[in-house]
Amino acid sequence: GHGCVLCNVLGVEDNDWGRRFFTGQYADAYLPKTGSVPGYTVAVWNGRHVAEPTQLTPDEAAGFWQDVLRVGAALEQVIEHAKMNYQLLGNTVPHLHAHIVPRPLRDPAPHRPLPWSYLDEGHQDEDAVAGYATRLAAVLAG
Repeated sequence: GHGCVLCNVLGVEDNDWGRRFFTGQYADAYLPKTGSVPGYTVAVWNGRHVAEPTQLTPDEAAGFWQDVLRVGAALEQVIEHAKMNYQLLGNTVPHLHAHIVPRPLRDPAPHRPLPWSYLDEGHQDEDAVAGYATRLAAVLAG
């Protein structure tokens, strides 16, 4: 975990990469400021550094997934979407995290994975990201 970029963002509410809107017992959820998909979220394991879900105890794994699903349910309430995708990757950043991707109603890649460029290229409007973060935090608190 030395130099892990996700370990370094844990506990930070807002930075150049994203805005945190949820702090759970097992995962923190962030809205990245990149890309063009409103509500694109990364739920990051907030315990010790691990790269794989198999490195968690059974209770930690259950707690992580409960936090991820809780965030996904909030996204379903706040973000207009056709389908919610859940992805575990980690090839580039080997710290346990889940990408939660609201597929848009006018999906540019129906029946296929969304091209990474929609999530990683460009920069979302800061006010829109802040607005979504506020609405999502309210749903999760309520």
